[in-house]
Amino acid sequence: MRPDGPDPATPSERRQHRRYPVMFSVTVESEGALQHLAGELLDVSDGGLLLALPQSLAVGTRVEVQLETPVMAFALPGRIVWTATLRGPSRPHGVAFDLEKGPPFAQRLYEIARQSW
Repeated sequence: MRPDGPDPATPSERRQHRRYPVMFSVTVESEGALQHLAGELLDVSDGGLLLALPQSLAVGTRVEVQLETPVMAFALPGRIVWTATLRGPSRPHGVAFDLEKGPPFAQRLYEIARQSW
């Protein structure tokens, strides 16, 4: 029996920003960590990043994501807003920016990635 009311929103319906697929190696430094994690940047939006990391970080953890593109380097502060526990060598993480980067940043990073493919 289904309760009255609308179905809960799926993750794609909750997204506020367009996502740009990219593929860059990143280094993630988490708050209080003694080591850096090597991972992959999978997409970027105006509000944050999708990362694949070798181990899970707790929701709420502040991080700095460092990446180098063929034309520039970035150090992006943010916080983990969700993680998924999937089998395999990497775990997806959603990172929200701690600063306003805006649409030009996400679109520019996507263009850099597209040109480097």
